[in-house]
Amino acid sequence: MRLPLISLAALLATSHQVAAQVALPATDKEAIVATLQHFQKNLNDHKFSEMVYYTTPEVTSINIVGMRWQGEPAVQKGHQVVFDARYKDMKFPPLDVAALTFQPLTPEVVVVTKGSKPLPPGVPPHPQTANTTVLVKRQGRWLIAAFQNTLVDAKEAPNDPTLSKD
Repeated sequence: MRLPLISLAALLATSHQVAAQVALPATDKEAIVATLQHFQKNLNDHKFSEMVYYTTPEVTSINIVGMRWQGEPAVQKGHQVVFDARYKDMKFPPLDVAALTFQPLTPEVVVVTKGSKPLPPGVPPHPQTANTTVLVKRQGRWLIAAFQNTLVDAKEAPNDPTLSKD
């Protein structure tokens, strides 16, 4: 029993070290940002038919009200209908690249997260969200495989216990 436990501990330690050693080359980071900027552009121009260029066919999206859309046709349709109706006259600001956190899991899989921050003066109001995007590298291109968007409760955001100085 002792040998299997030691082996399991060694395996876990090794896998953690391998994951910690995955580096994201600058060219990959630039390509990922370009993919996310294309998506951001479509939030404003509503040309969600372009999603075929930057999502996987099996992409999954969970929107800010919890609707789960599976597969590129459903994700495209969901965004098209919602944005044409609800966000018809709204313009979202450019992607804040500095707010992105990149977590490479493997050389071909990266998780990108973005938190929300207060709107700067003069920026038109828009929903504040935090999101998680999983991107995969296929045939040299970074594609969105999953996307989840969470509406930020501005009243609760200051109460985040991980940000307290206690």
